[in-house]
Amino acid sequence: MEKGTISVGLDIGSTKVAAVAVEAHDQDMIEIIGFSEVEVPEDAIVRGAVKNVNQVRMAIRSAISELTMRSDLDIRNVNVGFGGSHVQVSSISPNMVRPTSASSNEVTQTDVDQLIRDLYRAQTEPNNEVMHIIPGEFTVDNGKGVKEPVGRIGVRLGGEFLVVSSNKQAIDVTRASIKGADPLLNYEQLILSPIAAGLAVLSEEEMEAGTALVDIGDHVTDIVIYHDGVIRHIASVPIAGTHITSDLKIGCGIQMNNAKSLKEQHGESLSENTAMNIEILVNYLRGREPKRILKRNVALIVEERLKEIAALVYAEILESGFSDLLVGGIVLTGGTANMPDIETVFNRVAGDMPVRVGIPTGLANTPKADEVANTQYATAVGLAWAGIKRVDPRLDSICPTPNRTVGKASESKPTSAGPTDSPDAGGFFPGWPFKGIFGGDKNDKTGGGY
Repeated sequence: MEKGTISVGLDIGSTKVAAVAVEAHDQDMIEIIGFSEVEVPEDAIVRGAVKNVNQVRMAIRSAISELTMRSDLDIRNVNVGFGGSHVQVSSISPNMVRPTSASSNEVTQTDVDQLIRDLYRAQTEPNNEVMHIIPGEFTVDNGKGVKEPVGRIGVRLGGEFLVVSSNKQAIDVTRASIKGADPLLNYEQLILSPIAAGLAVLSEEEMEAGTALVDIGDHVTDIVIYHDGVIRHIASVPIAGTHITSDLKIGCGIQMNNAKSLKEQHGESLSENTAMNIEILVNYLRGREPKRILKRNVALIVEERLKEIAALVYAEILESGFSDLLVGGIVLTGGTANMPDIETVFNRVAGDMPVRVGIPTGLANTPKADEVANTQYATAVGLAWAGIKRVDPRLDSICPTPNRTVGKASESKPTSAGPTDSPDAGGFFPGWPFKGIFGGDKNDKTGGGY
């Protein structure tokens, strides 16, 4: 990473498209140089899958156009998030006799490359596309818990990997929406959205100590568990912010748009902190008297649904086997995490596990930073961070970040730069010309990445 590197994140969410352009100060700080947000029509994106290409295409086009105007950039490369109910995560532990064992006692880069090649070949389902292969720890002979296997003495090489795949059609439609918005717009990386959010709100210390990132989106709540600086577990539960809105719609007898405003303006996580006699007037139908709704009732409805989300999240943490190792506890992000006292609800449900709300950090103190210093923009900021630093902190010491330069697309506007064409630029290990840990070789059309 070089000072002055420019990166753009594009978060295509269920209710909005948010785009953020940043410039690197150093490995730990970025400056927000532009931000835009465009609403997406209802049901254009459902549970992370694009349902109306035309509406999403127009939203992306508007967001990029507005960002171009605000940042004075000629935007050509973006990092894009993906997620939703069509994403699948599986854990596998391949093992093989090293191809170079006859000529060398030490594990070589060739051995590691071959293990990953075989892994990609094995993950071939006609309707799915492998997006990420995330290494945990390697094994060399009987030695377990190896983070860097190259140079170790042994005959057999194995490892623990998380394979993140997605419905191929859903990913293809997302790609089509981006290209339809602007034929010159390229997606530099496709990154699982909660992993991107982790880049924005978690410190490397938290990832090392053990932390569960919980991203409460519109339709899905995603969980990513880190320990020893490694992603150990990825899961999602099908209940999130929209379900709270729907509960308020039914419980208060109002329309969905009224319920959304009620949640955002008056929603609280703890009913015990809300006075019994405060009324809220809701204009729910034209020509009708405003409906009087007790604020305490709103808090009761919100609290019960948040308890359910917290219980499902905690059950997933217990299922992962890392519940006793999470020194950093739970970090909440996503729009719903803005709810007052939400930390208390999760803390009580999750057996007094420490909980904090995560907003984007590492932002230079400028007025533009205030626009994105909010949990609902964690994914967009994290996607921009993905052009500055590695998704896996171990990579900084194993393989340098791809070189990026700030060129000139015209006499007046710098371009958002992409990665170098060198095959050494990508991948989990130096010189790996195949699909990298988070994405693929841009000349390889079979997998995600570029």
